[in-house]
Amino acid sequence: MYRPARKAKRFDFPVGKRLAGKYVVQASLGSGWEGEVYEIVETSTGIHRAAKFYYPHRDPTGKAAIAYARKLDALRHCTILLQYHHQETATVHRRKVTVVISELVEGRKLSEFLAAQPPKRLSPFEAMHVLYVLARGIAPIHARGEYHGDIHDDNIMIRRQGIGFEVKLLDFFDLGKPTRDKIRKDVLNLIQVFHTLVGGRERYARQPKVVKDIIRGLKDSLILERFQSAGDIQRHLETLQW
Repeated sequence: MYRPARKAKRFDFPVGKRLAGKYVVQASLGSGWEGEVYEIVETSTGIHRAAKFYYPHRDPTGKAAIAYARKLDALRHCTILLQYHHQETATVHRRKVTVVISELVEGRKLSEFLAAQPPKRLSPFEAMHVLYVLARGIAPIHARGEYHGDIHDDNIMIRRQGIGFEVKLLDFFDLGKPTRDKIRKDVLNLIQVFHTLVGGRERYARQPKVVKDIIRGLKDSLILERFQSAGDIQRHLETLQW
């Protein structure tokens, strides 16, 4: 009796799963509305990469995967973003699945990194340093009139490097037409991340003025009155008076 191909809602690949005949799953890196991201190793070279597998019911024509790859390639000079490598097709549950292969970023998700800190937060100075790295990395994206669209603590990879931090942004969520409002949304999301870095609402009242002057009570109108782009945040931090 004919059985229709199963409609994959989730992949949930186990460690050791072989895919496309040449990759082996090493770890799950996260999932979203469009698909799932894994650390994979290329069996012929031993090189570790990141692979985003698109749910076929979310992207049946492959257009979203193509738009994602093109956006990464167009913004390849922005080192805070993943560097696109190539695109593959894998068969999962007898269905063709589009896979975007990119560089593998070292570090931990910001949410996990903060949870591992003894006070579950960073000092104001450390938090401003992370905000500066983020703002400086996103500034050239905004300068091109582009945006990220999905900045939050589960979409940021971070690791300590020397006396500073190395930060990378992961998945784009919205691949639509850039607008000024979408750039402003990135700005608001950046300030929200900074608010999380210093301890959130319960620590806000005890923050120094220099921190409160950036967070501005998380009031959108007050934040956007001062910052219209990541470049504005970058310049503010570069000229900060302590």
